[in-house]
Amino acid sequence: MLDLFKKKKHRDKGSTLVELVVSMALTAILATAVVTVMHPAVTIFLKVQKHSRAQMVADTIADTLRAECASSYVKGYGDARVVNVGAEGDYLKGDDSVFKELNGLTAESAPGGNVLFIRKNEGYAEALYCNAWISQKDYEDVFKADQEQKNGNVTSKAVYRFFPNTAETLDEDKMSVDTRPGYLHSAYYETASSKLDIDGKNVTVVYPSKPYDYTNPFASNTYSGFTVDVTYSNFTYEKIVEGSESLADKRPAYVVAEIKVYDSGYADQSINTLIYSRKAVLCFAQDNVKE
Repeated sequence: MLDLFKKKKHRDKGSTLVELVVSMALTAILATAVVTVMHPAVTIFLKVQKHSRAQMVADTIADTLRAECASSYVKGYGDARVVNVGAEGDYLKGDDSVFKELNGLTAESAPGGNVLFIRKNEGYAEALYCNAWISQKDYEDVFKADQEQKNGNVTSKAVYRFFPNTAETLDEDKMSVDTRPGYLHSAYYETASSKLDIDGKNVTVVYPSKPYDYTNPFASNTYSGFTVDVTYSNFTYEKIVEGSESLADKRPAYVVAEIKVYDSGYADQSINTLIYSRKAVLCFAQDNVKE
């Protein structure tokens, strides 16, 4: 009986302090090894995941730009152009500067810039840009011109997605995140035209006469927390009269869009925050027929 008691007592004996310390040390060493091995893998996974999301954003914007240009109404020299508004990185408020650069412009398109202007039909044109936000003035101009306001309800234009119906309560502090620079904006204008003499021929040049509507093709959550910058380059014309080298006998053919996705706000875009970039060729349709 005494032997059984001694054996039971031995079995109930706990770990010593030395054994506990050794166990803790081994556990710490093992944990450190696991973290050391896993940390680079986790970092790479998160980086690849962010890169993939940025690529999806850029591809979506490229598809949208292609669709807008494919549904354009570009039949002559003056139906599309690129202008450069402000220096890169400027935080422009509203598209007053965009409008100013386009209004009455009769010269040949700049080879590159940050605003693409295309004719959509006989009476309207569109500007595509990421460098300016939709301002209160832009909103009010469209709001006041809307003829479909009934009993305070306004649903006829896309600009109303951005703001409350009461324009008087709107100020810069209440701007929707969807209107900020770094998001692709579509600005629609009622257009006017002027005649430009090129090599003895009258050429029609379209320019915006007043704002008609503003929209962002995508909601803010589509951008996954990124901001975007789009610039246009290599604006190219093609002949519409065989053998002629005159601009009067040419029409806009295509432009190259460079889409950059940043992991920062528009004002903080830099090479250090650039996540992904790609280029896309945008072909203009002729007479509203997709080429």
